Amino acid sequence: MSLASSSRGGLARWQAKRVIAYIESNIGLNIRVPDLAGVARLSTSHFSRAFRRSFAQPPSTYVNALRVRHAQVIMLNTREPLSQVALDCGMCDQAHFTRVFRKIVGISPSLWRRQFQSEPSSAGEMPQQATRISSLPISGKLIPEFPI
Repeated sequence: MSLASSSRGGLARWQAKRVIAYIESNIGLNIRVPDLAGVARLSTSHFSRAFRRSFAQPPSTYVNALRVRHAQVIMLNTREPLSQVALDCGMCDQAHFTRVFRKIVGISPSLWRRQFQSEPSSAGEMPQQATRISSLPISGKLIPEFPI
């Protein structure tokens, strides 16, 4: 969905850009809807309605999708344990991370990692996998884009 022609009642283009930039720069932290509303300079209830109209999903669902994308980049490029990946993505623990990941991707993070992570050429070299979050495969498909 493109926000170029902001739908009536949705976020303005500048608001959507600021909110997405805030989410991406704070992906490893606790992101609350009131914080996002403050970034967009709207009340929490108005922001929630406008965000849903603009992105066709609630803010929490969008944040979780970006957290999963971030986790996929980490899993493709490092061998960090899933518990650390979960913390790096702003999840409270590995169990919560696994539930959210499975809901969005359709398979567990450990299975996804085994399917898509390649072995590094040498001990110190990391795989040159996808670093663009939007192009990551999810169980044979791509995570939907949320362009602005």
